[in-house]
Amino acid sequence: MRRMFFGLVFPAFLALTATAYAADVRVIDSGGVEVLVREISIDYSGLLGSDKETEGLRVSQGEASVTAKWADIQSITITGRDATAARMTLEIVLKDGKKVSASLVRKGRMKLTGKADLGEYSIDLEKVRKITTVSAK
Repeated sequence: MRRMFFGLVFPAFLALTATAYAADVRVIDSGGVEVLVREISIDYSGLLGSDKETEGLRVSQGEASVTAKWADIQSITITGRDATAARMTLEIVLKDGKKVSASLVRKGRMKLTGKADLGEYSIDLEKVRKITTVSAK
């Protein structure tokens, strides 16, 4: 009985309590190229160490900082860029259809990384036009 518990129930428990999040998205870059990217993360790392976000995208709404979760997002469209302020304006469409305005301020590397059909994928967020969530776990 005990062997059956550890053989069946324990692995299922570990799978359900895992903290890893995996999101798959379609990225359209500034050149119009669309790529399916799996298991994405946003790399905010800087000189002082590693800082990767797998649950969503860190944005600003007014004076607040918010992590927009991939599980709640249908799409993100970059609607404007201000190079002098290192800021991009975004329109986020949530899964319920609601549209939310936000901005993205340059912090660290700001790279979207993951896996594409050709291999490891990496793009500066400044070169992205649109991100559409395909699946978020």
